[in-house]
Amino acid sequence: MTCQARSSYVASEIQWGYRFSPVLTLEDGFYEVDYNSFHETYETNTPPCSARELAEMTTRAGMPVSWSFTSKLNEQAELETEEEEEKRSHSNRDQTAQNGDVANVENESKV
Repeated sequence: MTCQARSSYVASEIQWGYRFSPVLTLEDGFYEVDYNSFHETYETNTPPCSARELAEMTTRAGMPVSWSFTSKLNEQAELETEEEEEKRSHSNRDQTAQNGDVANVENESKV
């Protein structure tokens, strides 16, 4: 079961890479809240820095921050579209070369 609450914290109260311990249990068909562990936290597997810290580090290092998985997917889709258009263009040129230019054939066939 999930319990949600609204709250706000000052910067000194935030612990990076920690979660609150579960306080809600189901006992004999009733939910019980363990208020003794209400403020307990435990460490989780979390990246060592926040998104803001990562942006600051990449800016100092002169690296682009705009890379993301979705931007790479969009970039790949654009490349595939360009390749398909280029193939169509080459195919049209090859077809014209193979069959000859229709306009020239019509001009040549007029007597």
